[in-house]
This record gives sequence, C-alpha cells and structure tokens, in this order.
Amino acid sequence: MIKFGGLDRIYDAYSWRITRRAKEVWRTGNVISSRHNPGSFLDKFETAVAKFTKRKYAVAVGSGTDALYFALKAKGIGPGSNVLCPAVSYLATAEAIKRTGATINFVDVDRKGLISKLPVPVLPDALVYVNLFGNLADYDRLKQYCDKYKIPLIEDAAQSLGSYYGKTPSGKLGDVSTLSFAPTKPLPCFGNGGMVLTDNESERDLIRSLRYHAVGTGKLSYGYNSCLSNDHANVLNFLLSKYKSLLDKSKKVRQWYTSKLDDMGISSIETGTNTTSNNHKFVIRTLDRNGLKAFLESKGVQTQIHYSQPMSKMKMFDSGQEMPNAERFCEDVLSLPIHPFLKKSEVLYVCELIKEYYGL
Repeated sequence: MIKFGGLDRIYDAYSWRITRRAKEVWRTGNVISSRHNPGSFLDKFETAVAKFTKRKYAVAVGSGTDALYFALKAKGIGPGSNVLCPAVSYLATAEAIKRTGATINFVDVDRKGLISKLPVPVLPDALVYVNLFGNLADYDRLKQYCDKYKIPLIEDAAQSLGSYYGKTPSGKLGDVSTLSFAPTKPLPCFGNGGMVLTDNESERDLIRSLRYHAVGTGKLSYGYNSCLSNDHANVLNFLLSKYKSLLDKSKKVRQWYTSKLDDMGISSIETGTNTTSNNHKFVIRTLDRNGLKAFLESKGVQTQIHYSQPMSKMKMFDSGQEMPNAERFCEDVLSLPIHPFLKKSEVLYVCELIKEYYGL
C-alpha cells in the first residue's frame, strides 16, 4: 500500500528524537501553557516560526480553524461584516468566517484553484485568500485591491508554509496570516494545532487572551480554550529545524512525477509566476477522475480529492452563487501521494498505473 500521507514515515525517520522532545515536556508536568510564559516550550516554538516567516509575532492556538477565526476577530470582523473568500478550499476556511457572524461572498478561482477575478464589492470588510496546495495567489494584485477598498488582507497559509512569493515567505503575505499544524499539513503535528502571524502587538495580545478564556483583557468577555500543548510545540519546533530538508525532499518527489507524467500528456497544477511552492500537494487535472481514483485504489495507491465540491455549493453556507470555474475544477482534480519520504520506485509505480489506465 502506498499511503497518501507520510506522517508515519516522518515518525519512523525521527522517532527517537520526536519521543525525546515529547518526554522532555512530560517530565516537567507542564503540558499546557495557558498564558504567555517567556522561555516555555510554546514560547520558543512561536519565536522560531515568527523568525521563519519574518513576522514580529506568532501566537499558537488549538487548530488552523481557530487561528483563522481569531485573525478575523482581531480585524474586527463580526455580525454585519462582509468577507470575500475563494470558492475552493477546505470547508474550515468558510466555517471560520461564519463563526464570526459575517456574511461570505465567494469568489471564483482560476485553473490553479486560486482566487481569481475579484468583484467590485459592496461594503467589503475583509478579503480572505487561500494558498491552495502550497501555490501562492497573486499577492500584489490582492494587496492592491485591498488597499483600494481599505480592507484587511487575511492570508490562509494552512497549506503553504515554506512557499515564497518572490523573496517574501508565505505567512508574511497578509495583514495577518494563519497556519495549521494538523497531521495533513506541511508542518504536521501528532495531534492538532494552528498559529496566527501578525506584526501588530495589540492583535498579538488580543489573540493570546482569546485562546485562554479572555483572561487578562480586563473586560467581561468570553474567550476560548484553544491552546497548543507544550509537547506538541516542542516536537513541532524540532520538525521546523528539519523543515528545509523536508521541503527539498518533496521538491525531488515532484520532479520525479513531472518527468514521467509530462511525457504522457498528464499535466499537474503548475506553480504561479514569481512563486516558489513548498510542494505540499501534487494535483493533476484529468478526465475520468473518479475512474482513475478507483483504479489506483484497487492497485494499492491511496489518492484524495481536494476538493469534491466548491464551498459555494455546500448547503451549510447557502450562498446561491454560481462559480463555474470552481465547479469544473472540483470535477477533475486528483491528488496523488506526495511527502518527503516517498520513494522514487513508488512514484514510478503510480505513473505506470496511470499510463496503464489511459492506455498511453
């Protein structure tokens, strides 16, 4: 079986060091840092990510969904607000917006699944954009748009840590940015976690308070229980120290795929101009996607669909908007296995199966 994800192989590669990092925390008995504690395992991880993304501040929270929700709250988004959002992403992106009480206006996507033609908005309050599969949207165009209408640009970088727009890292490409450390994300946690990145000290302080029941605000206010544990933070900090090496390995895997599939006329979703991708996903657009998926699964190759329908079509968001590009995108995309420890022989096997299925 060729698994879709590689969290098990990451553990196998670094098992004793990962276990040592976790035990280092457990021996202290201080697994949860509910408030900011300088020098804690959590504080060290936040400092390391802030440095990696060239941000002033990083605040770790319980999930990527919470991170996006807190980012929206920090920008004053709530009931009555109007938020622009791409039609294609994991549903958590739109879910975080709905949790604030805001109205979502979905925006159609281009061939890469990235936010496309922006509408002339009616009283816009924020624009959330998603760097799908590790590819980056046209930041300059989005920034110009937000500056024109004087609205905050919020970067959902859950899939793009380690990608670059020119010389600027993902995580720095917004007024505020968010990360996810879920097991399926580029920097994976053996549990769950997320992070808000900002250069604004007041926003940092607000999110630090919100993640632990709004303690310290001096106001009668509700907060949340959304803390990243110290053991997860310590393990993630170790994996971050290996991250550039892991990215290099994933880049090589992508090259193995493209060198074989290009010859067959099977195209993958390309990297945008002026961008360097972290190669988080390897996604092809192909005819008879469902048939190919079933065939690969029958031969022991796990694949996934990202995503089977646009968020604009999901009943829970009830948008009533037509997104033709997004609908076509969701009909023919298929994600093939990719991770730093995928073997070349496994990639070649997957490619040969695709060749067999299409009779190429």
